[in-house]
Amino acid sequence: MWFLGIDIGTTHIKVAGVDEDGTPLPAGRIRTPTLDVDKLAFHDAEVVWRATAELIAEYARTTAAPHGPLGGAAVASFGQEESVAVDGAGRMLYPSLAWWERRPVRALDADTARWLDSFEQFQVSGLRHRLDQTPERTAHLRVREPELWRSTARWVDFCTFVTHRMTGEWVSATSQITHSQCFDLATLAPHAPVMERLGLTPGHFAPALPTGADAGEVLSTSLPGVALAPGARVVIGGHDQVVAARQVHSMSGAEVFDSIGTSEYLMIGTGTFDPRKRSYELGLDHERAWHDDGFLLGCPIPSGKVVQLLAELFHHGDFDRLFSDLSATASGSLPSLHVTAGPTGEATEGAEGLLTLAGVPAGARPAEVVRGTLDHLADLALTTIGEMCELAGREPGQVALMGSLFRRPEMAAHRRERWDLPLHISPLAEPVASGAAAIARDALTSASGPRRDHDGKETS
Repeated sequence: MWFLGIDIGTTHIKVAGVDEDGTPLPAGRIRTPTLDVDKLAFHDAEVVWRATAELIAEYARTTAAPHGPLGGAAVASFGQEESVAVDGAGRMLYPSLAWWERRPVRALDADTARWLDSFEQFQVSGLRHRLDQTPERTAHLRVREPELWRSTARWVDFCTFVTHRMTGEWVSATSQITHSQCFDLATLAPHAPVMERLGLTPGHFAPALPTGADAGEVLSTSLPGVALAPGARVVIGGHDQVVAARQVHSMSGAEVFDSIGTSEYLMIGTGTFDPRKRSYELGLDHERAWHDDGFLLGCPIPSGKVVQLLAELFHHGDFDRLFSDLSATASGSLPSLHVTAGPTGEATEGAEGLLTLAGVPAGARPAEVVRGTLDHLADLALTTIGEMCELAGREPGQVALMGSLFRRPEMAAHRRERWDLPLHISPLAEPVASGAAAIARDALTSASGPRRDHDGKETS
């Protein structure tokens, strides 16, 4: 028997398995399909599900075939801001605008946006208001597509959608649903003032369960050709960054995480939800962790996008040459360079607002600009980690570096040089997919104790 982890990501859909003993199996991947409409990229949940099901079937026929039937699965996905409207039968009504896109005209009124971004609301939801999350996206449908909105029965993220396709049950992850800004983070209760102002009801959202909770039995019709063990079930995965952090924590014990993929995201584990004014000023996220009573402080930094931009500007997109520059250039070679990086979620189309460089002298070499820029980002991340740890009431201790860019030895060496902290460099190539597989195995094997049903009650 084996257990499956599914990662619905920005660029790729990935699957990975573990056997009954916890031994990981090689991962499989395909490109995440996108739909282009009016020069904007969308994710169609129906297309994504079909691609996922095909990938799982191929993986079961090949990589996982020697390990017997599928015993269970867990699903992780990109953030809740990517959600879709579905009707009463669970059919998608409108695709999700890709999270990196921006519509030219806002649908949410300015007064509501300011109210959602107030410190008072931050004390409830734990989040600052951002463009193109649930408030803006549901307002777009309510204002621009009123007939479609009237037919909308649920508003669901991709993790919830794929879990429903596999089980027929509507359940969501606590690490996803609170990003809607419609729930009290401390209690997980629907926040009526926000829902009323946004024209939403609790019924628009699937019941939220913690990571590892029982989501339902795998329908035999959902994965044609995949041999299922008797009673094979899906358990809750959740937000991809949280699932990856759980897996890296299990290997390292770290409570401070720095992950760089498309963006850089800093996470600090904490046992309390304490939304202070300083957290608000820094724009930190408070979110649910992978255990029932745990929380995370999170902060995005646009390092991944900046690295991509630098590679395009100076090396025609060649990352090998960029990282060669980084390792071969001494720090401080451009003392006049001043770097400003915009927040990941607010950058406008293209490079505008993402990166500003000032004080570049005539004759400066690209390698010096690359080194100076990445020095700035590393120092910014370290300063931010220090403030986040202070707010979380913990020492920085060991920091776990994870994600695709930290698998570059030059990038890991650069952080070792800039930071005077013990670092754990995660060896995991696919921490989200392998982490989801580990969640399924841990929850569904008898050694890990009781499972929970949709009401949070223990099951045998």
